[in-house]
Amino acid sequence: MSARRAMATLVAAVALAIAAAPAAQAQGGTKAGSITKSSGTVSATLSWKGGDFAVTEPRLKVSRAGTVVTDISVADVCKNCLLVEDRFGNSDVPFSIMEVADLDGDGEPEVMFDTYSGGAHCCVVQRVYGYTAATDSYRRTLSQYWGNTSYSVVDLDGDGTPELSGADDVFAFSFSSYAASVFPPKILTYRFDTATRKAKVTNVTRRFPAIIRTDAARLLKVIRRAKREPQGMNEIQGTIAAYVAEQYLLGKGSVGKAEIARARKRGLTAPGFETKLLKFLKRAGYR
Repeated sequence: MSARRAMATLVAAVALAIAAAPAAQAQGGTKAGSITKSSGTVSATLSWKGGDFAVTEPRLKVSRAGTVVTDISVADVCKNCLLVEDRFGNSDVPFSIMEVADLDGDGEPEVMFDTYSGGAHCCVVQRVYGYTAATDSYRRTLSQYWGNTSYSVVDLDGDGTPELSGADDVFAFSFSSYAASVFPPKILTYRFDTATRKAKVTNVTRRFPAIIRTDAARLLKVIRRAKREPQGMNEIQGTIAAYVAEQYLLGKGSVGKAEIARARKRGLTAPGFETKLLKFLKRAGYR
């Protein structure tokens, strides 16, 4: 499965979880559950009890070579949150809220799981727990916000260390309704500095031009097929904004600007769209 397809699968599953929440509440609330994942000698179990509207008493237990080294409450990061198991209802789409993988290539797998706030659109937050040899235990090293989108853990460049491949939530609602918003790829790396005992996340999206070009080609087809919308709608602006952002990621801002001009002549954008978009891309680090 490609990174983009995997990310889309996760986003769809999140949407399914949110949509199913009211039905679950009508049937007596959320149910208890657990999920276990392993990598090498490390095994982790995330468990929770049911509740009226969300999970209660979530716990994380981690074992190394069969010995439990961490057994803690994670209610501090999962208060009134939603958790779903690997398979949702009768769906045949595989989906996991939990992974155990060596994110920084140091030989020690990290344990990570996702929490969902519920609601119409938001929010997904990735929680990462890393091993500390001095205390022989796992502690939370990162909370990575993904918003309306999600991510997959995948080795995109084949160097043996996975990336976090997702999409950029900053575009939600920015130039169109949420339904018409389009999210450019967002690829991160996780590294843990043993000296400072802090995790660092780096945006490395520009290192993967093939992924960006593929998505940009798809978006351009959508833009070229777009028709003039009723006055005040301009929903195609969400797609145009993402396309232009991707051209800047590729170092081809002039190509993006040319498409803005073409769209303006076709009546696809509102007055001031280009100025607003370029300022937005500057603030978001695309220019």
